[in-house]
Order: sequence, then structure tokens, then C-alpha cells
Amino acid sequence: GSDTHYLTDFVCFDNLLVVEERVEGLDQIRLIDNNNIQHYIEFPEPTYSAGVGTNAESHCDLLRIGYNSMVTPGTVWDYNPTTRELVTRKVQEIPSGYDSSAYVSNRRMITARDGVQVPVSLVHRKDTAVNSDTPLYLYGYGAYGSAIPPGFSTTRLSLLDRGFVFAIAHIRGGDDLGYHWYEAGKLGNRTNTFNDFVDVARGLIAEGTSSAGRIAIAGG
Repeated sequence: GSDTHYLTDFVCFDNLLVVEERVEGLDQIRLIDNNNIQHYIEFPEPTYSAGVGTNAESHCDLLRIGYNSMVTPGTVWDYNPTTRELVTRKVQEIPSGYDSSAYVSNRRMITARDGVQVPVSLVHRKDTAVNSDTPLYLYGYGAYGSAIPPGFSTTRLSLLDRGFVFAIAHIRGGDDLGYHWYEAGKLGNRTNTFNDFVDVARGLIAEGTSSAGRIAIAGG
């Protein structure tokens, strides 16, 4: 068992074992060859959602991967385990048009009142001035062991284009950081879920991301 590495799935090939994990709450894909030489796929953004796609051949020359982030629409990649290169095969089309270079995402750790570090995924337009006057939309769930991936949303763009910062608080009660994260927000520990959400809001205020009275919240 590990409090940092959370095994979510694995796929066996003739030449590779591919392990899907979340490491400190962030999706990772680890490749282990028949000589036990292993490495993680390097992804280009600080917060994202990634997983192994459909791979029908028993010998893995290219690994099909699905990827998206709060900035990058749904993307299909082929990963070459030998050259360690990602090749883009398909990107979700946004009919109204979309320029990913206009947005930026990042990941922060906010200290809750009991000292636990709670991850937060954020996105905003690059030209949005982030300060105490910036409106913030803070989302969290924290129940039934359901992790909230920091993925792409077309409906979110309207908020971002009007100057909002959008944040996902990966609070206890989901399994974002592992099964222990789920149990830490369950039954007798349920108060942690709500405390985490409040403390993330307070932490973002303290960092100058927004201010009291400028934050909209949602969960569900």
C-alpha cells in the first residue's frame, strides 16, 4: 500500500506491462518492459486527465492514450515506448472555435486546517489579471470515492472568457489521491470534506486569487 501511488488499472502486453496510477492525485502511466526497465510517460501540462485507450494488438509498438486537461480538448495520442514520443491522432473539435494558447492551467496544494495538503486544479485566460478582484468559481464534490478529473469543458469557456478563474478542489471523500482519501471523508470523517472545501477557498483568498464575496461555489 502507498499513500502517494494509487493503482487504478493495468494492461498486459507481450513486451510491456502498462500500469495506470494516480500519484499524489495526478494521473500517471507507467511502462515496465520484460527486463523490468520502467518509466513514466511525460505529459506536457501541470494538471490533466489521462488514461490508456483501446489497444487491440498483443505486442505494443504504439500505446493508444486518451488525454484532456482544463486547457486541452479531448485528444487521442499514440505513444512510442522506444522513442518516448507522443504522436497526436485526433483532437476534439470545438465548432465555435477554440484557441488553447489563450488559456493557462496550474495545480496548487492548499493546507487544510488539520495540516493535510489538498490539491486544487485551476484554469483561466492568460489575459485575466488574477488578484483579489478576480471572480472565482470553485467546484468540489468529495463523495462516494468519485475522483473529479481536471478535464476539459466547453461550457466552462463562457466563464473563463468573462474573466473568471475556475478551480476544482480535490477534497477528501473522493478517491482523487487514493482509497485512503475516500475513507478520510467518509462516515465519521465526513466533516473533512466540507472543511477541505472551505479551507481551499480561504487558501486561494490568502494567495490573492480572489476575495470573500467574489467566489461562487458548486458541488454535485
